[in-house]
Amino acid sequence: MSTDLKNTIFSVNIFNTNTSQWERYTLKGLEPMPKAENLSVYELADYSSDFDKLYTTYIFTDTKTLNQWNNYRKAIGTPISITRAYCSVKHNKDLASKYPGQVAKYSQHMAGKAFDMVPYYGNITLEQMYKIALSYWTFVEPDYSSHVHGDARDPGSPYYPIVQYGSQNVYGATCQDALYYNGYLTLTDIDGIFGDITKNAVIKFQKDHNLTPDGIVGSQTWSALLPDT
Repeated sequence: MSTDLKNTIFSVNIFNTNTSQWERYTLKGLEPMPKAENLSVYELADYSSDFDKLYTTYIFTDTKTLNQWNNYRKAIGTPISITRAYCSVKHNKDLASKYPGQVAKYSQHMAGKAFDMVPYYGNITLEQMYKIALSYWTFVEPDYSSHVHGDARDPGSPYYPIVQYGSQNVYGATCQDALYYNGYLTLTDIDGIFGDITKNAVIKFQKDHNLTPDGIVGSQTWSALLPDT
């Protein structure tokens, strides 16, 4: 690993699902992750071991996800390693190009709501981790041959929810990241708050892609915004 993640400064953005407000921190990678137990900031970094690349220094997640992690980690009772957590749209696309058919277009990693986890030095098996995960994560990927995937998606849909003017949540940040990926926003516009700048960017994107230019990101706009995998 050429990137010193532990000493990198990260912009940590946590959406508090109880207060419906963003909580923001500037932290070194080695510092404890706020709202989380037994977790350092760098473990959630948008870093790819496949490409030895740190894609961004911002991290987005929410308290629902961190609470599910906390309860799961407590139930495990022993250290485990996170191989993938927050993942930008560009990172997800690069992984999909390398592993065709194995990366979800609507990945919960892009919303900061998913963790891929493996045993730490073999002190627990993947099968044991998987069975425990079923009781603590909203969704657990049934294939645990290489890692256990747990995420805190909204139950009932594999897709992303509608986001529009006034929305504040991790999916709003994902929408902004997708607009940035497509050239309609700048990196500094990604804050998880769907305001005028984001709405205008969505409308321009919709016009350019023959979609209804209403500024609302529903299923058709999400499908066009997110790169195929």
